[in-house]
Amino acid sequence: MIKEQETSKNRSISLFYLLILVLILLVGFGLSALFSASYDKAMRLGLAPDYFFTKQLVYALGGVAAGCIAFFLPKIFLRFITPVLVLGGLILMFLTLFTSFGETRLGARRWIQLGPIGFQPSELVKICAIFFLANYFDKHHNKLKFFSANIYPAAVVLIFSGLILLQRDYSTALIFTAICFFLFIAAGTRFSYLFYMLLIVGIPGLLILLTETYRLKRVVGFIFKDIDPTGLNYQVNASLAAIKSGGLTGTGLGNGIYKLGRLPEVQSDFIFASFVEENGFLGGSFIIILFGLLAYAGYKGSIRLRESDPYLYFLGFGITSIIIWQALLNIGVVTGIVPPTGIPLPFFSQGGSSLLVTLGMSGLLCKVIYRAEIHNVNKNNTIISHNTSYQEVLYE
Repeated sequence: MIKEQETSKNRSISLFYLLILVLILLVGFGLSALFSASYDKAMRLGLAPDYFFTKQLVYALGGVAAGCIAFFLPKIFLRFITPVLVLGGLILMFLTLFTSFGETRLGARRWIQLGPIGFQPSELVKICAIFFLANYFDKHHNKLKFFSANIYPAAVVLIFSGLILLQRDYSTALIFTAICFFLFIAAGTRFSYLFYMLLIVGIPGLLILLTETYRLKRVVGFIFKDIDPTGLNYQVNASLAAIKSGGLTGTGLGNGIYKLGRLPEVQSDFIFASFVEENGFLGGSFIIILFGLLAYAGYKGSIRLRESDPYLYFLGFGITSIIIWQALLNIGVVTGIVPPTGIPLPFFSQGGSSLLVTLGMSGLLCKVIYRAEIHNVNKNNTIISHNTSYQEVLYE
């Protein structure tokens, strides 16, 4: 019977190891893609060829450390620090917007500089909101059938969304609000209430879209792709040309030519185009498959905890959604499927704060999936080992 239990445990725990493998591959491919896409720009700026790569590697190591710490944090501690995280996120957003700590780049005030450390508080706000909603929905899921129980969490989400909008980051505010909205759906909020929320958010969101000229230009350029091929649509057209030139197998790692000034900011939002140029359709498809496997592991593992541990269910659902939706939106922009948004590709795009937060969230997601696997083993075995103290540390 013990042998049968061990066999079942090994079979069930495979979802956890699948997630670990996918994360390792995404980080590895992301770092190599960044080095290939950024060395030319670094040299043109008079920097060492590996300048951007080295910075990203430092953040990657820090992110791995943060993910490992997050994996072993007890659930009670995660609940305890939620108010602190929400308050800290608000303070950082206000510091960015209204103090000299905030830094404006390319017309947007999204960065904060604290000594030698610079980062985007909106990256931290995403996980703050997930923590808050997971905690709230776990405690009040039986009350969500009443409209009044939905007002408080919706107000918190709108406040954060408004602050992100004030930073002139419409795309981040949009995806942030959408992910939180789908967490309301996952929590079982009535569809009539969701419809009201959609109206309250959607109408002002559309009006805000129409208030900025550069946003209108993006939408017009997306609808009428030939209206200004060397202006409005230059980046997307160059991105599509880079992808096309890669063919089936690509030009080879480091041999791409569109990163040599033809595709602006290639190491950031359009890094996927450079990757496909050098690795071809097969390489690009492999990355999409990796994100698909991450979604499979994240959502399937989280759903297993829906009844037994709603807090971790919401946490895993939210984290998976943040990573996957950002990836889908970025790839959609690069391939011309959706209008340009400025959303980075997780694990790939240049941006230390984004990578740090993503890896920290990944550590939490690993915690959720591990808990789900252990729960699945215990549910399917009639004889359970009493030596579970090491497991309790991970999630109690």
